[in-house]
Amino acid sequence: MEPNSDDSDTTTTEFETLRTERTDGVARVILDRPDELNTITPALLNELATAIDTLDADSDVRCLLLSGAGDRAFSAGADLSALAADGMTATDGVELARTGQQTFGKLEACDTPVIAAIDGVCLGGGMELATAADLRIATADSTFGQPEHNLGLLPGWGGTQRLPTLIGESRAKEIIFTGDHYSAAEMADDGFLARVVDGDDEAFESAAMELAEGLAAGPPIAQKYTKRAMRAGRNDTDAGLEIEAHAFGQLLDTADFTEGVNAFGNDEEPEFTGE
Repeated sequence: MEPNSDDSDTTTTEFETLRTERTDGVARVILDRPDELNTITPALLNELATAIDTLDADSDVRCLLLSGAGDRAFSAGADLSALAADGMTATDGVELARTGQQTFGKLEACDTPVIAAIDGVCLGGGMELATAADLRIATADSTFGQPEHNLGLLPGWGGTQRLPTLIGESRAKEIIFTGDHYSAAEMADDGFLARVVDGDDEAFESAAMELAEGLAAGPPIAQKYTKRAMRAGRNDTDAGLEIEAHAFGQLLDTADFTEGVNAFGNDEEPEFTGE
């Protein structure tokens, strides 16, 4: 999805491999290697980590919208030239995997809601990146897959852990073991995608922004605590329930709770401030 950059209220920050564009409470993070199908390099991982840290620390940013430049790919995965480079040792491979895991983990762990807007191919490391988002929306002709087994590898940036949690272990094993490509409709049926959008680029742009703006208008403190509780409870239900209980109590003492109750009583839309 190539966003509209003509908005005078949009602030753009350029990196070597990506760019960010901020409009009101929505911050886009755009993988910007369209000629290479937005494949992921070590440099992109480092720049993405920096962008996530910067935007998540900004209280004015209320939602991250992740996409790929051009109209062919969200991301076709890791740049194979880096993986096949002469002199790359097993130790180098371990460190590359850890870098990707840590960078994608920042998306999962950040307090800001994250949406992956997928238009085109979403394969390998690109699919692992999308899996780390909170929600995923895609065009109807987008294609998904984890083809690492076809190369004698495995998903090394969190795919073996996050995908089973999201769609179930059996289905995740089928996708990873076969290395096949899957349609957006199939991934929606699996629960991987929140929404599939038919129509042209403008329709998809509108749908993605509508979703992002909706989350940006939500209660930031409640969203933050919800992400933390869900993440903590993934492998330890008791820990997740404990965080949930404490968060519930803390939220009762926020201005957002008062605003929500008053807006509900007056049949109005709440205006949450994160206080």
